[in-house]
Amino acid sequence: MLKFIAFFRRFRVFLVFLILQIAALSSYFTVMSFPRTAFFNSSTAVTGTLLSWERDIVKYLYLDEANEKLQAENVLLEKRIADNFISIDTNTALINDTLRRLSFERTPATVINSSHTHANNYFTINAGSDKGIERKMGVVSSNGIVGIVYDVSENFAIVKSVLTTDINISAFINKSNAHGLIKYEGTNPRRVNLTGFSNDIEVEIGSKVLARGSGGYFPPGEPIGIVEKIEPVEGQPRWNIIVRLNQDMRKLRYVYVIKNIHKLELETLEKKIPELQ
Repeated sequence: MLKFIAFFRRFRVFLVFLILQIAALSSYFTVMSFPRTAFFNSSTAVTGTLLSWERDIVKYLYLDEANEKLQAENVLLEKRIADNFISIDTNTALINDTLRRLSFERTPATVINSSHTHANNYFTINAGSDKGIERKMGVVSSNGIVGIVYDVSENFAIVKSVLTTDINISAFINKSNAHGLIKYEGTNPRRVNLTGFSNDIEVEIGSKVLARGSGGYFPPGEPIGIVEKIEPVEGQPRWNIIVRLNQDMRKLRYVYVIKNIHKLELETLEKKIPELQ
């Protein structure tokens, strides 16, 4: 007890100051609403910023998983699109899909390696023969055509990009229905050439360029790009048509591999066509 009294006597001035200071601050924050609000708002802002950072990090970590789910959902939706079916009986009203057969299937995949700066470019996807991928299958993105499968292993596939000088994809312009071949000149990864158009065919800038469906690689009408520029070929009665690709190949990430269920039947039949003299 004597020690307590001695301690109080020694620090009595400081203890009285501390008690008065606490009382003053308590009264201040109780009576004045602004400092109290500012204090709590500052705490809330800091907490909100930390939570926002956490949410962004989590979203980034699960971005691939979310995109894979979206790809799977897109495949299901694609199976409902009429362009992916062939009609069994055109004279019968289509009540449900028992009157149609699925003609094209799509398998989602992710690009894990790619090039776009060479004359001939390729990219690798994480889907192979174990998922039914085969050579000469078409490959598209959500924006349009991107290439054709070149080689396959069990778990991976190499795709010949649309940015390849020896790739020939049959295409047509939707406003004229005239058709030609998509070719890459090896200079600009955003643009390809549409060849085979005589200059008596009217072509409008801004027209959509779509896949014709020849060879069975792609469904007819699959997007490719838009007509950006029309140039006459010197000394020839033809147009050189510059097409801006829908898909920026420098940013290619998620794709779908196209399986034409009737491709073998188509190839077998077309082999019977006599060679042109």
